Amino acid sequence: NDDANIEMTNWLVTGPMQDPDTVVPQTRKILPSAALPPLFPNYRVHWGSILVLLVALLVYWLLWKTVLGFEIRTVGVRASAAQYAGINVSRNIITTMLLSGALAGAAGAIDVLGLNYYFAPGFSIGYGFDSIAVAVLGKNHPLGVILAALLFGAMNNGAGLMQLRTQTPIFIISVIQALILMFVA
Repeated sequence: NDDANIEMTNWLVTGPMQDPDTVVPQTRKILPSAALPPLFPNYRVHWGSILVLLVALLVYWLLWKTVLGFEIRTVGVRASAAQYAGINVSRNIITTMLLSGALAGAAGAIDVLGLNYYFAPGFSIGYGFDSIAVAVLGKNHPLGVILAALLFGAMNNGAGLMQLRTQTPIFIISVIQALILMFVA
């Protein structure tokens, strides 16, 4: 249950894991030795970006070069046909959910270790919906997802500067993203 997870996280960050030096609900900052170093000074690009690209290549290899990947793709396309072919559908669904949860957790850890250096509730609001849009735009292919994620990341990060310089509402980016998805779908 997502609500239970959110409440548990909020309780941890406002209770036993809260930084005692601040009234803002957040954890203590990580040690500098645990931080992912930046790739370029004065930019928010860090070694986690390279790590994410390597993980995407690993996912590509897993899905298109292994038996497990073939089974996962088959179950995803048509579970009844996969079951008829002798593939254990339940095991593949559980394996896929475990892998996706591990990848989501790793993404959150990379965000904390490379950008914020602490955890605060609500730091990832909207990432779930954006990830669905990125997966659709990337046609559920790891290499397509990389390109779609770069497009959405550039649009989301450029939205604030666009609003500052041109007085254009920041929500126009959401409209553009929706139009892109509509035309792709």
